[in-house]
Amino acid sequence: MGTDIEKLVDLMIQERMQSQFAKWREAETGKEKKADYLRLETEYEKAISVLSEEQKDAVRHYCDSIFDSGAESECFFYRLGLKDGIRLWKFMKKLMKTVS
Repeated sequence: MGTDIEKLVDLMIQERMQSQFAKWREAETGKEKKADYLRLETEYEKAISVLSEEQKDAVRHYCDSIFDSGAESECFFYRLGLKDGIRLWKFMKKLMKTVS
């Protein structure tokens, strides 16, 4: 049961981070950045179109692996920050009780 809950929490964290990152990118990304992204996407599609299906799958698998490893580290640091925030909040709560 514990691993199911951990998987659910990981999934929720990843979804939250992705949605917030997308909102941030949308707000921060100007027309020039969007044009660069579209150009890069077009170049990628052009390059991958000449490959065999097996080669395309290998490239896609490689890209997915890179993105997955990035998502894992983001999730780790997000959780670490969350734990630090909770510890700080508890410390401040104790400090306020001792001061008052």
